[in-house]
Amino acid sequence: MTLTLILLAVGGCDADFAPTAAAVGQPRDAAGWVSYGGAGGQKYSDHRVINKSNVAHLTPAWIYRTGDIATVAQATPIVAAGRLLFCTSFNQVIALDPLTGGALWQFDAVIDRQARPANEFNCRGVAVRLATSAEPGMCRQRVYMATNDARLMALDLETGALCAGFGQQGVIDLSHGVGEIKWAGEYQVTSPPVVAGDVVIVGSAVSDGNRVAAPSGVVRGYDARSGELVWAFDLAPPGFDYARRPVSSAGYALGTPNVWSVMSVDAQRDLVFLPTGNPSPDYDRGANADLNHYGSSVVALRASSGEVVWHFPTVINDLWDFDVPAQPVLADLTLAGVLTPVVIQATKMGFVFVLHRETGEPVLEVTYRDVPVTGPLADQLSPVQPFPPAAFQVSRSYQRGSLPLGLCNGVDDASVLGPVYTPITERWTVGLPSNMGAINWGGVAVDAERGLLAVNTNSVPFRTRLIKRADAQDLLAVIDAQDTSDEAREQARERFKARFDLPDSVEVAPQHGSTHLMARHMHMDPWLGAPCSGAPLAEMLVIDINEQRQVWRKPHGNLRDYLGLPLNWGAPGMGGPMLTAGGLVFVAAAAEKAVRAYDVDSGEELWYHRLPHPGNATPTTYTVQTEAGPRQFVVLLAGGDARSGMGGVGDYLVSFALPQQL
Repeated sequence: MTLTLILLAVGGCDADFAPTAAAVGQPRDAAGWVSYGGAGGQKYSDHRVINKSNVAHLTPAWIYRTGDIATVAQATPIVAAGRLLFCTSFNQVIALDPLTGGALWQFDAVIDRQARPANEFNCRGVAVRLATSAEPGMCRQRVYMATNDARLMALDLETGALCAGFGQQGVIDLSHGVGEIKWAGEYQVTSPPVVAGDVVIVGSAVSDGNRVAAPSGVVRGYDARSGELVWAFDLAPPGFDYARRPVSSAGYALGTPNVWSVMSVDAQRDLVFLPTGNPSPDYDRGANADLNHYGSSVVALRASSGEVVWHFPTVINDLWDFDVPAQPVLADLTLAGVLTPVVIQATKMGFVFVLHRETGEPVLEVTYRDVPVTGPLADQLSPVQPFPPAAFQVSRSYQRGSLPLGLCNGVDDASVLGPVYTPITERWTVGLPSNMGAINWGGVAVDAERGLLAVNTNSVPFRTRLIKRADAQDLLAVIDAQDTSDEAREQARERFKARFDLPDSVEVAPQHGSTHLMARHMHMDPWLGAPCSGAPLAEMLVIDINEQRQVWRKPHGNLRDYLGLPLNWGAPGMGGPMLTAGGLVFVAAAAEKAVRAYDVDSGEELWYHRLPHPGNATPTTYTVQTEAGPRQFVVLLAGGDARSGMGGVGDYLVSFALPQQL
């Protein structure tokens, strides 16, 4: 198991947010958000009941408490067949009345809550397959969820019951055939599957810092009705020698890139788009270097067959943990007067690439620039990397002295400082953008009609270094031994930290099978506990795609819930923005108990509302037809993220709407 030395601070809940008493109704005439990320993953709604002129009047309409409190809460609800559907971090699926928030049904996958997964307990969403006239009866409409313990489940959308004809009584074991799983939680699924016609497609989240022969990152397509395997895309490179290299019992290559984030489907073109992670281990692969081929890339597959159509590497030979974290966004943009089908891909580097959806060729120019090739991994590094146009590079770079009084200078003096793609060596290397990502799984929102792109970005630096395995082998033998006592193991960990001068907050990945371990930690000053990058720590911006121009950019969030002062320095967090035709950008996505609406044209903050816990998720919006007319809702999961130490964790799903008399 990964040697992890991270301290988590878990706060309490805000008792002022009580659940709303809500009548349970029949499925509503509701529309607006039928899949994760909305249509094409654009996180955009053409509904405009809520707009610039009235958004200041938004108030809570109803509040639902799930009863499931985990370390992180990142789910985005969808609205399908008149029901609001979402999952909890412990893999409960809940269906609500979208008008009142009343519970319609609830399903519990019953996972082992003691078997903590490598990527925390998490469920970002569910997928649906809606009815066709040829499929009457139970399970003609289905909800699909993949779980932390690697099962794919099909539920009847109307009742929440398992669909007995799918897999084994409604369940498929995704861990079968992917290779040995060393501990419960090494292999899990955190993001929703996608449905493409008659195929439901699912990836996985693999603990990719642990060992070279990690479980396969294979992506599989199953018959949406029966659960039979239709195809499997093994992310090994073309020409891979399956006869001589480690493979699973099903014949999949081990240690390949995985697809832990959200995929997108172009049903018209029979395409599914995969955002891939890097192969295992993250920071030193040695004999597995060739597995980089599909790593940290956008890969387009034929959705009905799994055949590769094209792929575009966003990083060449990724050794920074810059895996592609965000859902590929599908949009039809008018570029230079021509309507063009594109994929917009946001990355951890803070780079946004715009590619032709049918070919993968860059629509906006990509230049390949020289980058440093030094250190013990020099033979694995690429001498060039792709860069998009300047307006689509949204990350800040690290500057010495960003904090006053030289608070970080001593640590910086003992570190390597450089731009993106500075090689990780056996010295501490400061990264900004970092493995946390300038942009992470929350991605971007796109108004295709106006050609606008909304981004929230973090500026939190990490320090990372390699440790020669030979220099630590004696202590690793004690830590990893099955018969070692807890006391001896803890003493070995302390000696390990002392030998390599590691801070208490460090995370160490063993990277078994490679010549190096990896150590990393958030780069904080030793006195204030503030990131050495200085303010702003998080920003919100809007880009005009045609003009290749950042229209506005400003700090997003403040540190009121951390320092007790409303400092407008930006508050880093996870989650994504949402755009609406009402001219608004809705976003929480910060370690702050608040959600905001900005004017998409000017960046002016038009609405601010406190939350019971931080909303480290992406909002959903939809409209319900009522007797008084259409009523638009904005819904957000406010469950916090214990890893930030700010704002506590909880179980609140909060819905906002205009007062009915307006």
